[in-house]
Amino acid sequence: MVRLAFASGAVLVSCVVTASCSSASGAAAPRPVPPCSLLHAPEVRAAIEASWSPGRQGASEGDTDAIGCTFQSSKGFVTVWSSAKDTEAGYQSSRAAPAQRPQQDLSGAGYVGYSYTSPGNVQEVHLLKGAAYISVVVGAGAAPGTARHLGDLIVARLP
Repeated sequence: MVRLAFASGAVLVSCVVTASCSSASGAAAPRPVPPCSLLHAPEVRAAIEASWSPGRQGASEGDTDAIGCTFQSSKGFVTVWSSAKDTEAGYQSSRAAPAQRPQQDLSGAGYVGYSYTSPGNVQEVHLLKGAAYISVVVGAGAAPGTARHLGDLIVARLP
């Protein structure tokens, strides 16, 4: 019993030392691309004719890594979500979700993506480029393809 407790303690100390050594090396966790830098109110206005508020940045309540930028009008909203944590897994998980069907592929040079429109006409685009995972949600009763158009603008601005 004493030997097991000692072995467990040694593993715990080793993990703590390793974690503190790696954080001291200066390797910072990837940060989300600021979403309000990816889309601007005049572009939203050109895609959906209405008077739009400037984008307002805010953190996600459920995903502490995600940052959102929301534009609002009398017609609805457009939100751009940006994440840099576990981006590949997040993208694959969203793509595999049965509720996100049917999908339209949006993949291009250097990125992968898809779009989906809900039965309630909420359009979504999900993009993965490098370390950035971006989602665009258009809840403005917009014309078909609006989220895709906004996604094209955004992917061109991603590093």
